[in-house]
Amino acid sequence: MPFIPLADFRMHYVERGTGKLTVVFVHGWLSSHRWWEPVLHRLPPGVRAFALDWRGAGDSDPVEQGHTLLQYAADLQAFADAIGLPPFWLVGHSMGGGVALRYALDHPDHLRGLVLVNPLAPFGTRTDPQMDAWVRAQHGNPEGIRAMVQLAFAILPSPEVLDSLVIDAMRWGPVAYFGTLDDMARFHVVEELPRLQIPTLVIWGDRDVVIPFDGIATVFTRIPNCGLEIWHGVGHSPAHEAPDRLVRVLMQFIDECQSIERGA
Repeated sequence: MPFIPLADFRMHYVERGTGKLTVVFVHGWLSSHRWWEPVLHRLPPGVRAFALDWRGAGDSDPVEQGHTLLQYAADLQAFADAIGLPPFWLVGHSMGGGVALRYALDHPDHLRGLVLVNPLAPFGTRTDPQMDAWVRAQHGNPEGIRAMVQLAFAILPSPEVLDSLVIDAMRWGPVAYFGTLDDMARFHVVEELPRLQIPTLVIWGDRDVVIPFDGIATVFTRIPNCGLEIWHGVGHSPAHEAPDRLVRVLMQFIDECQSIERGA
């Protein structure tokens, strides 16, 4: 398994394909690179793709500090520097969408474009106290974690795939679990979004019970020239529920942006 040593941990990543087009995929809360595997296997030739595991997630080293979206964005930049990536296309899902927004705001020159898949709302999470207490109580509880993973799907994956995602979610230690949970509630970039000038596309499934539509609408209306696709019948996890469609839309978006670049 490939690892890259960063300042205070070894980041695990997977790499697929070769070519001049570089795409980086980043995952969400209680997740890992495995949430992107259906997409990675479907990418066309000519795409060099990376899917990362955040510190303490997936196969990356466990770390007892730094579990904030700001630090994850810094880890992404450290990864890009260590690998020597050219300007790339960044695709973020759920909490990873929030990290991707933070990264795009802080490092716009390193990106060619941004795709946000059911991203964290730019005003953070607004979980009612009762639900927040329930989520906090599920750490280390296999049945509770499985229930949360299942909530991410309108169309469940195979039992084998679901089991692998639950195992990954169970591997999130208390510092990562609660640290990111708290930081997602603090996350707020609404006022910063208008200064984003890179091509951006937002994708949201209308059966998502995790991310509210007003968060999606805020991203769409605040980022200049942002595109929006709403997918009927899809939940919080398009990479598993509609991977062929996601790859098709991603590549179409990249092709259109490149055509505009050439025209300019």
